[in-house]
Amino acid sequence: MNINEMLKDSKIMTGPFPLPDETVHANPFDRFTEWYAHAVENDTKEPNSMVLGTIDENGTADSRVVLLKAVDETGFYFETGKARSKVRQLAHNSSTALNIYWREQGRQIRIKGTAIQTADFSHVADNLDASVRDLNAYKTVPSEIEFYQALNEGGYARLLYKFNDGMWKCDWL
Repeated sequence: MNINEMLKDSKIMTGPFPLPDETVHANPFDRFTEWYAHAVENDTKEPNSMVLGTIDENGTADSRVVLLKAVDETGFYFETGKARSKVRQLAHNSSTALNIYWREQGRQIRIKGTAIQTADFSHVADNLDASVRDLNAYKTVPSEIEFYQALNEGGYARLLYKFNDGMWKCDWL
């Protein structure tokens, strides 16, 4: 068994995929909501799973899968036990990257931002176990959100939102 042959023969990005939506929303949270609803309606497995990237005390990248627990108009919430390595890493460096991948839709959402430990999550408390368990709740406040859509004819469409001067600016890549 040759791993490189298996990798070479692996099928990638096999559709059919949704057609790209060329609507540009004033903020990326509206597009995220549409895409998430589509993922749920189309039976995507674990649509709330995402990869959380952090930086440890030595400047080394680290990542793990966590669950997206809530979203509001300013960020994406996740939780963790208080003794986890990600808690130490976020205390040292609050920069985060989130990646949500829905293979069935050929969609990926890449989020860069800052994770803030939040004690006031009353408006999303029904979604968070931290309201009833001893967990830390974090909100990643994004500075960039990229929406990636695989195309049925090959290739992809990418839409990048950047938060500058208190406003979201959007560009097709």
